[in-house]
Amino acid sequence: MPRESIVPLEEAVDVLLLCSRCVPYFDVKVYLQELAFSHELSDRGRSFAVADDPARLFDKSIAWFLPDHLITPRLWDHSRQVYDFAASLERQGNRLFCSSGETLYWENKAYMHERLADCGVPTPRTINLTAESRDTAVFNIEPVLIKEEHSAGSYGVHHFLRTADAREFVQNYAFRPTESLLMQEVVPGATRDMRLTMVGDSPIRSATFWRIKSTETLASRRWTTTATTYGSTVDHGNIPEYVVPQAAEYMRQLGMRTAGIDLIWVDDDLSRPPLVLEVSPYYQPNPPKPERYDHWSYKRYKQKPFIREGYFLRQYEVFREIAGRVLDQRLF
Repeated sequence: MPRESIVPLEEAVDVLLLCSRCVPYFDVKVYLQELAFSHELSDRGRSFAVADDPARLFDKSIAWFLPDHLITPRLWDHSRQVYDFAASLERQGNRLFCSSGETLYWENKAYMHERLADCGVPTPRTINLTAESRDTAVFNIEPVLIKEEHSAGSYGVHHFLRTADAREFVQNYAFRPTESLLMQEVVPGATRDMRLTMVGDSPIRSATFWRIKSTETLASRRWTTTATTYGSTVDHGNIPEYVVPQAAEYMRQLGMRTAGIDLIWVDDDLSRPPLVLEVSPYYQPNPPKPERYDHWSYKRYKQKPFIREGYFLRQYEVFREIAGRVLDQRLF
């Protein structure tokens, strides 16, 4: 931490809430975010306090970064727990980055798609299913995905070639109170998608990349997402410029200051308008690999983080770029 920029809490306007100290394990991603943000604040001559006790924070501007298990015990609707935590900090008179409203998009697919639809953001065809509506819902999308409301990454995503199988899954699903499932079309002809990382109206190119399914995955009968867990390659090049102003406008309508936005194209045809798969205020930047590791899969690179020029160092550099854009655009 840049100690020369740290001031006592009672003297500070800005506070860096060290959520990395609020969990019983070392969360390297959150620690790197905090470190990067503190260095960018210091470089701009902004003094700040650090704190790890949210109960002491009143009438402050607070930057905070979310560990996976900030709220324990973790309930099924953990996104609501995180929202309540942020909203409670705001009720103490604080201004947050990210705000409670922004946290509502985190691992909350039902709310996210409701807001995307309200704002007219183009998405794959998506239908909200509940315990009350499943008997009357029309199942006419094939092949189809059924996504659980609080799923993340590839977890909680179910693929069905036939609508009859999807209907049977939904009919037998044990809905929790207030739970929704999302029935969504599989985008035809798509073998890749793009993570576009935005801060305000600016893209973060070092954290923007294609996820491309491997030839082995495409040859298999088993459908998977583009997650690197399934062998997808990561390519940080060839990002179409026209998506940036579109994404900036989407974020303005959604009330988000920073987001990872997942985009996909029918038939991988970049001349078509992109469809938005998801948006989230919390995201994995996946920075470019050093050239010396070009022959490694991205999955292998992420699993070898302690080598020189490794994944963690690159993450820190990207987090500094993100923090710098946040501060330069006066978003915090």
